[in-house]
Amino acid sequence: MRRIHYGDVCAAARALMRVETGAQSGLCLRMIRQAQTAEAHRRETGRPHPLWGTGSLMEVARCHPLAAEPGFENPDYCAAMRLVLGCLMQQALSQRRT
Repeated sequence: MRRIHYGDVCAAARALMRVETGAQSGLCLRMIRQAQTAEAHRRETGRPHPLWGTGSLMEVARCHPLAAEPGFENPDYCAAMRLVLGCLMQQALSQRRT
């Protein structure tokens, strides 16, 4: 997966806001895996992945319907941002261990 920026986290959170709370964690982890797969494909072939682009989390998130971007006064947005950051931390920690 490419380097993560604010826009990546924002887009992923907006995608999560469009699904039920119980499905958000699974979708978030799936988007991260898809971004990793797309990055590996790009490195191997020199071309974007046909479904998930060049390996950015934002590109993968944009494959899903996105909620309008609210402000941080929106508790659902804050929860979705927190979930994305937590999944990214979990992924980073698991990569350190291997």
